[in-house]
Amino acid sequence: MTFRLIQAILAIILLCNITYAAGQESTASLSLSPQFCITADVEQSCEIELVLNWETTYPQVVCIMSDHSDLEKWCADSPNTHSLTVKVETQKDIQFVMIDKESHQTLAGVKLKVTPTSSPQVRRRYRNPWSLF
Repeated sequence: MTFRLIQAILAIILLCNITYAAGQESTASLSLSPQFCITADVEQSCEIELVLNWETTYPQVVCIMSDHSDLEKWCADSPNTHSLTVKVETQKDIQFVMIDKESHQTLAGVKLKVTPTSSPQVRRRYRNPWSLF
Protein backbone atom coordinates (compact mmCIF):
# COMPACT_ATOMS: atom_id res chain seq x y z
CA MET A 1 0.00 0.00 0.00
CA THR A 2 2.87 2.37 0.76
CA PHE A 3 4.38 1.69 -2.67
CA ARG A 4 1.13 2.66 -4.44
CA LEU A 5 0.89 5.82 -2.34
CA ILE A 6 4.43 6.81 -3.34
CA GLN A 7 3.61 6.11 -7.01
CA ALA A 8 0.49 8.28 -6.78
CA ILE A 9 2.40 11.15 -5.16
CA LEU A 10 5.15 10.96 -7.81
CA ALA A 11 2.54 10.96 -10.58
CA ILE A 12 0.87 14.06 -9.10
CA ILE A 13 4.24 15.85 -8.80
CA LEU A 14 5.10 14.93 -12.40
CA LEU A 15 1.75 16.23 -13.67
CA CYS A 16 2.18 19.46 -11.71
CA ASN A 17 5.64 19.98 -13.21
CA ILE A 18 4.37 19.35 -16.74
CA THR A 19 1.49 21.80 -16.22
CA TYR A 20 3.85 24.41 -14.78
CA ALA A 21 6.31 23.99 -17.68
CA ALA A 22 3.50 24.32 -20.22
CA GLY A 23 2.48 27.59 -18.60
CA GLN A 24 6.06 28.89 -18.83
CA GLU A 25 6.36 28.45 -22.61
CA SER A 26 7.64 31.55 -24.31
CA THR A 27 5.53 33.32 -26.83
CA ALA A 28 7.95 34.81 -29.30
CA SER A 29 7.15 36.70 -32.47
CA LEU A 30 9.20 37.14 -35.62
CA SER A 31 8.30 39.69 -38.28
CA LEU A 32 9.70 40.35 -41.74
CA SER A 33 9.69 43.56 -43.73
CA PRO A 34 8.87 43.47 -46.60
CA GLN A 35 6.94 40.20 -46.67
CA PHE A 36 6.61 40.02 -50.48
CA CYS A 37 8.89 40.48 -53.44
CA ILE A 38 7.20 41.03 -56.79
CA THR A 39 9.20 40.23 -59.93
CA ALA A 40 8.40 41.13 -63.54
CA ASP A 41 8.91 37.57 -64.81
CA VAL A 42 8.94 34.03 -63.44
CA GLU A 43 12.60 33.59 -64.43
CA GLN A 44 13.70 36.91 -62.90
CA SER A 45 15.33 36.80 -59.47
CA CYS A 46 14.38 39.03 -56.59
CA GLU A 47 17.12 41.20 -55.06
CA ILE A 48 15.91 42.71 -51.81
CA GLU A 49 17.04 43.93 -48.39
CA LEU A 50 15.06 42.29 -45.59
CA VAL A 51 14.65 43.40 -41.99
CA LEU A 52 13.81 40.73 -39.41
CA ASN A 53 12.48 41.94 -36.03
CA TRP A 54 11.64 39.75 -33.05
CA GLU A 55 10.28 39.92 -29.54
CA THR A 56 10.49 37.33 -26.77
CA THR A 57 8.69 37.18 -23.43
CA TYR A 58 11.95 37.06 -21.49
CA PRO A 59 15.50 38.03 -22.55
CA GLN A 60 17.18 35.25 -24.49
CA VAL A 61 19.85 34.89 -27.15
CA VAL A 62 18.35 33.74 -30.45
CA CYS A 63 19.60 32.40 -33.77
CA ILE A 64 18.03 32.93 -37.21
CA MET A 65 18.13 30.14 -39.79
CA SER A 66 16.68 29.94 -43.30
CA ASP A 67 16.18 27.42 -46.07
CA HIS A 68 18.06 29.66 -48.55
CA SER A 69 21.44 28.16 -49.47
CA ASP A 70 23.30 31.51 -49.51
CA LEU A 71 22.22 32.53 -46.00
CA GLU A 72 24.14 31.00 -43.12
CA LYS A 73 22.88 30.54 -39.58
CA TRP A 74 23.14 33.82 -37.66
CA CYS A 75 23.19 34.08 -33.86
CA ALA A 76 22.84 37.22 -31.76
CA ASP A 77 25.64 38.27 -29.42
CA SER A 78 23.35 39.36 -26.60
CA PRO A 79 19.70 39.10 -25.54
CA ASN A 80 19.34 42.85 -26.24
CA THR A 81 19.58 42.34 -30.02
CA HIS A 82 16.11 42.36 -31.61
CA SER A 83 16.67 42.86 -35.35
CA LEU A 84 18.70 41.66 -38.32
CA THR A 85 19.11 43.13 -41.81
CA VAL A 86 20.10 40.85 -44.71
CA LYS A 87 20.34 41.21 -48.48
CA VAL A 88 19.09 38.26 -50.51
CA GLU A 89 18.76 37.26 -54.14
CA THR A 90 16.27 34.50 -54.86
CA GLN A 91 13.66 33.17 -57.26
CA LYS A 92 11.87 31.08 -54.62
CA ASP A 93 10.15 31.70 -51.29
CA ILE A 94 12.42 31.77 -48.23
CA GLN A 95 11.41 30.44 -44.80
CA PHE A 96 13.08 32.05 -41.75
CA VAL A 97 13.06 30.33 -38.35
CA MET A 98 14.08 31.79 -34.98
CA ILE A 99 15.49 29.34 -32.43
CA ASP A 100 16.80 29.61 -28.88
CA LYS A 101 20.60 29.51 -28.99
CA GLU A 102 20.95 27.36 -25.87
CA SER A 103 18.08 24.89 -26.16
CA HIS A 104 17.73 24.92 -29.99
CA GLN A 105 13.96 25.13 -29.51
CA THR A 106 12.02 26.72 -32.39
CA LEU A 107 10.46 29.96 -31.18
CA ALA A 108 8.86 31.50 -34.29
CA GLY A 109 8.94 31.55 -38.08
CA VAL A 110 8.12 33.79 -41.02
CA LYS A 111 8.17 33.45 -44.83
CA LEU A 112 9.24 35.76 -47.67
CA LYS A 113 6.98 35.18 -50.67
CA VAL A 114 8.32 35.77 -54.19
CA THR A 115 5.52 36.48 -56.64
CA PRO A 116 5.84 37.16 -60.39
CA THR A 117 3.45 39.66 -61.91
CA SER A 118 0.83 38.20 -64.19
CA SER A 119 1.27 38.74 -67.90
CA PRO A 120 -1.04 41.37 -69.36
CA GLN A 121 -4.13 39.99 -71.01
CA VAL A 122 -4.28 40.67 -74.76
CA ARG A 123 -7.74 41.66 -75.80
CA ARG A 124 -8.83 40.34 -79.17
CA ARG A 125 -10.91 42.53 -81.46
CA TYR A 126 -14.07 40.85 -82.58
CA ARG A 127 -14.75 43.24 -85.45
CA ASN A 128 -12.71 43.85 -88.53
CA PRO A 129 -11.07 47.30 -88.56
CA TRP A 130 -12.85 48.23 -91.78
CA SER A 131 -16.36 47.50 -90.45
CA LEU A 132 -18.78 50.43 -90.27
CA PHE A 133 -20.87 48.89 -87.48
